[in-house]
Amino acid sequence: MFRGLLVLISFFTRIPIGKKIEFNEAEYKKALCLYAFIGLIIGLVLTIGYFIGDFLEIIYIKGLIITAIYIIITGGIHLDGASDTVDGLFSGRTGDRIFEIMSDSRIGAFGVISLILILYCQLIFFSNVSIYTLILTPVVGKVSVVVSCYKKKYAKKSLGMGTIFVESIKLKELLINLGIILILCVVLKGCIINILSTVLTFIIVFFMSKWIENKIFGMTGDTCGFVAEISQIVFMFLSLIVGKVILL
Repeated sequence: MFRGLLVLISFFTRIPIGKKIEFNEAEYKKALCLYAFIGLIIGLVLTIGYFIGDFLEIIYIKGLIITAIYIIITGGIHLDGASDTVDGLFSGRTGDRIFEIMSDSRIGAFGVISLILILYCQLIFFSNVSIYTLILTPVVGKVSVVVSCYKKKYAKKSLGMGTIFVESIKLKELLINLGIILILCVVLKGCIINILSTVLTFIIVFFMSKWIENKIFGMTGDTCGFVAEISQIVFMFLSLIVGKVILL
């Protein structure tokens, strides 16, 4: 299981783990139960930017630093998938033509616009959320992907890494990841805000994944990236809104 976790870290982050880990499908599948911990690791790394921003006392510089660290630590893996998904799903095409657009290495107009909006939202929200919300945000993103893949099939005819992920999410993986994020919501300050914002985000993710499924009859690696990025923005937005409402 630990070796599988290292495989996940090496695949979904750019964190150096000291040695090259050979990909092992069986270990990878087992480790998906701990996928939430990849988000936790990323969230803890992002706190470096939070403290630097607090020290500088320039609010949007904090958001800029955290966004930069996020891109560096993840290698932009989900951002790439998000832009490809937007290009495909909003192209007005159907069937295999959507997959052709999503697989095209060239980014389209909708993809560019989506990246600008995602990065702008990250800059704004990273500048304003609490450190506890910041830590939880990547965890919510990762678990949202698990939620979106549950009981879904891989949409593309050609197989890839996304196939293994999407088709390996069963009830066990879903429940363990939900359990991990529930514990984090309770342990971190702002328990009620954390839980409400997380639950609302997962509800939105559920309907988002249904919409994607209606479009392409399943999930892909790119759509997982889309879900991860959008769910993180939704969670931060809801955390700020729920926090304001509770304080009224």
